[in-house]
Amino acid sequence: MASAVTRATGSAFVTVTAKVSIVLGIAAVLYAGVQVVAATVVLGQVDTDALLGFLAAHSVPASATWVLTHLTTLAVAFLAVCTAFLAVSFGLLRRRLWGWWGFVLFMVAGAAANFAGIAAIDAAFSWIQTLPHQPALKPMRSEFASLRLLTLATLWVSALLFAALHGLVVWQLCRPAVRAEFGMRSPPR
Repeated sequence: MASAVTRATGSAFVTVTAKVSIVLGIAAVLYAGVQVVAATVVLGQVDTDALLGFLAAHSVPASATWVLTHLTTLAVAFLAVCTAFLAVSFGLLRRRLWGWWGFVLFMVAGAAANFAGIAAIDAAFSWIQTLPHQPALKPMRSEFASLRLLTLATLWVSALLFAALHGLVVWQLCRPAVRAEFGMRSPPR
């Protein structure tokens, strides 16, 4: 009887996790679709040669130049990732082994991406500080330093919280009763 209760709890956990992820996946796909349309519209109205000339004339980091020149590609890639997450969430709901593996991969990659985002935001703040100093903006420099500190602190706290949450979900998915729902008999490697 205890195994039946455990299996029901595991099933409830997987079902709720999958359904919440499906809702998030649908929202993400819609958001990513809007991003693709926005990138296409914005880039269709921008004089690309003038933008590239402006970027070449200023000390813009190569990574920022690359992002600005690949906005549509990045938006389409984001849409593809969101669609894959949605598919994996449906696979998880239907207790497919590929859904389990894909969902675990998304949980681990999502936690890692949050920490990578901290480095990217910090690099953007560093680049902004290297821009030429304007005397009229001197009072804003101390506010900018405070903003950087607050932003980085918030990013670290949220990245740690999401890493803990994602770790908890992965741990729950790796329990023997939950793995059995996906036809796995031995622990994953």
